[in-house]
Amino acid sequence: MSPLKNLILTIVFISITIKSASQNVDFCGTVNYTQIVNFDFEYLENYLLTFSGSESLYEEVEIKTSNTTKKTLNSNLGTTNAIIGGRKNTTAKFYYNNKVSFYFKDNFSDEVLFVKENSFSWNWNLHNETKKIGKFISNKATIKFRGREYIAWYTNDIPLPYGPWKFQGLPGLILEVYDIDEVFHIVPNKITLDNKNKCEISLNKEAFKNTLNIKNYLKRKEEIIENIFAEMSSRLPKGSKPLKLNKNCKDCKQEIERFNEDN
Repeated sequence: MSPLKNLILTIVFISITIKSASQNVDFCGTVNYTQIVNFDFEYLENYLLTFSGSESLYEEVEIKTSNTTKKTLNSNLGTTNAIIGGRKNTTAKFYYNNKVSFYFKDNFSDEVLFVKENSFSWNWNLHNETKKIGKFISNKATIKFRGREYIAWYTNDIPLPYGPWKFQGLPGLILEVYDIDEVFHIVPNKITLDNKNKCEISLNKEAFKNTLNIKNYLKRKEEIIENIFAEMSSRLPKGSKPLKLNKNCKDCKQEIERFNEDN
């Protein structure tokens, strides 16, 4: 075989090897996020996303206890008094994705609820628009999920289908996401990659056997709220009408997710 043919075969072999290696890199890393919810007031939580080629864990960090407080809210419709629930239970909330199933642990009014999420078809609309987040070129994607329209920014530099909160299913890691009503916004603070070591995610998988489904999860949350109303009613002066939860109230049950029979 001529030296030229040997050189060509060597170059082709090296190119195939490099391409194969790049496709099989077990990307591993972490992203620190701030999660912002803004209804009548702004509420911030900090999370850490740990990911590898096979799974991801989005877990609450830097948890602080707080007391229940009363706050006066001013709007065009007038002034109202709101009760902002405190937090004593510092059990971390988390969202776990192993590409097959999705689980999350909620800490609702200091009660820990472990839930298996419903399957959802993440039919994202991909756009040509890009922007830079840190050192990563990020692409725009949009989707409707449980009553809200979201814009997400993901990077193909980290070709894994994970993201913060429940978001997933894009060609690359989701770095930022927010809804068009500016109620929910998740922003990255620090991105760390490690292609040499595997990021181990430690969870008690036995607990996955005893989870609520979404329907029972929502039912339990409603029961907790009703118990809170009952407790508040017990403190009212004698002869007062008991407080009751108005399930049709538009403003008294502000939630990120707007569930219906289909989701």
